[in-house]
Amino acid sequence: MNTTSCVVVVGYNGNRVHDIQKLRELCKTLYNARLILLVDQIQPDDEQVADHVCSTSLAPEAVAASLELVVGCLNADRWKLIGVLPFSDRGVLLGAALASHFGLPGITPDEARAGLDKQVFRKLEAAASTSPQDYRPVFSARIESLPELRQRVIELGGKAFIKPACEGASRGCRVIHHPSECDEAWHALKPYREGGIVLEELILNAREYSWDYVAGSTWVTEKTTTEGAYRAEIQQVVPAPLTADVQARLSAAGRHMSALVTVDNGAYHNEVFLRSGGLTSAVETNMRPGGMHIWDLARLAFVDFDPWERWVRWAVEGKTEHQDPVARGYCGIRLLRAPADGLLRATPDIESLARKLNIELVEAVYAKRLGDSVAALVKDNTSFIGHIVLFSKDYGQLSDNLLRLAEAIESRVEVTCLAPATRACC
Repeated sequence: MNTTSCVVVVGYNGNRVHDIQKLRELCKTLYNARLILLVDQIQPDDEQVADHVCSTSLAPEAVAASLELVVGCLNADRWKLIGVLPFSDRGVLLGAALASHFGLPGITPDEARAGLDKQVFRKLEAAASTSPQDYRPVFSARIESLPELRQRVIELGGKAFIKPACEGASRGCRVIHHPSECDEAWHALKPYREGGIVLEELILNAREYSWDYVAGSTWVTEKTTTEGAYRAEIQQVVPAPLTADVQARLSAAGRHMSALVTVDNGAYHNEVFLRSGGLTSAVETNMRPGGMHIWDLARLAFVDFDPWERWVRWAVEGKTEHQDPVARGYCGIRLLRAPADGLLRATPDIESLARKLNIELVEAVYAKRLGDSVAALVKDNTSFIGHIVLFSKDYGQLSDNLLRLAEAIESRVEVTCLAPATRACC
């Protein structure tokens, strides 16, 4: 019986559909295999970036039924599954079930739950018998009602951080500065309550980083988040500019976080706080590639290093190489904000602006089209209107260029206001 080799990609977060194309090309080049994409609902671009697309539930309670459906389809169409790539938080469980069923590299469904449910990870963290010397667990509790939220916030001194238990891309994440904000926060989280709501102590005066891992190789990424009630990531730089001591502390925290879950996973994006005094704490663990093009930044920042290829080889061959990538410079991405609420009316030519500022541009993309609704208040990563990517041998120059170019772009964006006119609208 003739069969065709295939690699299954399970889900993708947000606007990462075009990363599927990279994986598709690697599967074909390395193994002459087709790429099958599993998603909850098929979107218009899905069939352009994958060889085949299959719609099935990625909900935790539907894993057994979805596994049976996918296995049946693969067998009926004579596919030979050679690798599984869980590419979204919601896809981690089904990906683990598929890998276990077919005896392929991967993790078990029980291990995968910590990658989907943030509270599962916090329980593992609290139960750990050992941890790095400078590592401190974060208080975390599941919240079931508004009265419970109010009480917990008071117990935490009137300040806290609240977020959905099973979401990514900063969706629903916000700071509670005073118990009086609990009602508004609870109402805003209504779309996520079915998946669970987590309240954590608010970590102040800390920088955020991520310990990124793929098939044995690791690096640390510097991240910048927005200020205010909502917290969304607005900038990433690879590699993070760190002293040897801080690098060691963050790496120890990242390794500890992955060890709490499983050492067998092919990809981790573990977010870490660097607190005052050099202490570290976990933000959360993610058992899939980091978002915001972090792997693309790494491919540009390091010598002869392709995280995507390493991940595909791990999924098919179980191949890991324990080596730290060597930096040739710094690569950064910054997301772009709208100046006001309304409809996007005009955007500047980013390439022309970069030339005028004598900034070498790696990539510039508008995620919003003219006429799209935009908002000045960034609530999550879908609120941004686009991004820029730059590279420099010098970290200080890169940081300055990212800010200068972003400010030049944002100051020239025009928005048609639907509400009473403000200064930012014209």
